[in-house]
Amino acid sequence: MSPSRVDNLSTYQYPNETKESLEYADLEALDISKLNEPGGKEALAEQEIEYLHIKRLTNQLPGFFYVVGHGFSGEEVRRQYALCEAFFDLPLEEKLKYSCDTAKGDFRGYKPQSTGKLAARDNDERYNIPKFTPEHERPHPQLIRDHWDEIRAFSLKIHNDVLLPLLRLFAAVLEIDEEYLVERHRYAAEGLEYLRYMKYHPRPAEADAQVANIWAKGHTDYNTLTFLFHQPVAGLQVQTPEGRWQHVRSPRDAIIVNIADALEFMSGGYLKSTVHRVVRPPADQAGAPRLSLIYFARPEANILLKPVLSPLLRRLGLQGETEQFSHDVTAEEWARARITKDHRFRTGVVDQPEKEIIAGVNQKYYD
Repeated sequence: MSPSRVDNLSTYQYPNETKESLEYADLEALDISKLNEPGGKEALAEQEIEYLHIKRLTNQLPGFFYVVGHGFSGEEVRRQYALCEAFFDLPLEEKLKYSCDTAKGDFRGYKPQSTGKLAARDNDERYNIPKFTPEHERPHPQLIRDHWDEIRAFSLKIHNDVLLPLLRLFAAVLEIDEEYLVERHRYAAEGLEYLRYMKYHPRPAEADAQVANIWAKGHTDYNTLTFLFHQPVAGLQVQTPEGRWQHVRSPRDAIIVNIADALEFMSGGYLKSTVHRVVRPPADQAGAPRLSLIYFARPEANILLKPVLSPLLRRLGLQGETEQFSHDVTAEEWARARITKDHRFRTGVVDQPEKEIIAGVNQKYYD
C-alpha cells in the first residue's frame, strides 16, 4: 500500500446538533482510562454489575453504554469522517468495483443504496474495511490506499485499546479468566472485524412517511461489540423491554458501545444484545445526509457460540437460560447466515424477512 497522504482531504465539520426536545435513553458511561489505575478494573466491574442489576430490576435497557477515556482525539475521529465523506463522493461506478458479496455472507467492501421499489428496505451506503491481515487482502479505491496507514492505525487502536480492555472487564464481571474473551478475539486469527463508513441518504418527508419514518429496521447486531463514534445527527434509537423507542444521545467525547448477539450467546444471556433502529432525524436535521463511523468486533471464525461456564451465571440461575442452537454454530457461521438472510430481503429475493437464521435460532424483527 502507498504511504498515507494527509493534505488532500477537506476538514470535516460536524452537522449542528438538533434543537428539538427528544426522549433519550439513560445510558451509563464507563471510563476505561481507570483500568490503568490500581484497583481500576475491579471498580469498573462492580460499577457494571450494579448497572446491569439495577437495569434488570427496573426492566430497563442494559445493552447500550458509553465509553469515555478511550484515548481517541477529536482530530483522529474527524479525519476518519473526512475519509468517509470523500469515499461516498466518489462516482458510483468507481465504488461498485469494490462491491461486497452479501449473497454469500461476505460484508467486505461496498454496499450501494437500494433504489426503485426496494429503496424503502435499504436507505444507506456502506464501505466495510476488514482487518489488516493477509486473510483480508483485497483491492480498495485509491482514496483508501492513499490513507491506508492511518486507517489501519485507527482500526488497530479500537481493537487493542478499546475492545480488549472491555473484554477483560466483561470477563471480570462474569468471574472468569480475564483473558478468556480476549483469547477468542485475537486480531491475527482467522475471522472478520471491520471498520465501516456509512451514509444514510435523506428522503422527502412523503417518502419517509410511507415507511413510518424508518431508515433502518429494528434489529440486533450479530457480532460481539459495536462501536459508534460521535454522530450529532439524531436518529439512532434503542428499544426498551416494554417496546418503547428512545433516542441515543451521542456525546462528542464518548463512543457508543452496543452489546451484540455473539456476546449474548457467550455470556449465557446475561449481557443482552439490544434492539436498535435508525429513524428519520428531527426536522432541523432531516435534510442532511447522516454519516456514521462504526467498528464491528467479532469472535474468531471458528469460535463456538456457547455460554461460558461462569460462577456469576450459576449463582443467578442463568447458566442454561440462553436460547440454544440445535447444533454447534461458529461465529463465522452465525455472521454469514445473518448477512445472507439480510441480503435476500434487502435485494428482493424474498418479500418478507425470513424467520430462522440458523440451527433453530430465529431473528426477531421489531418494526
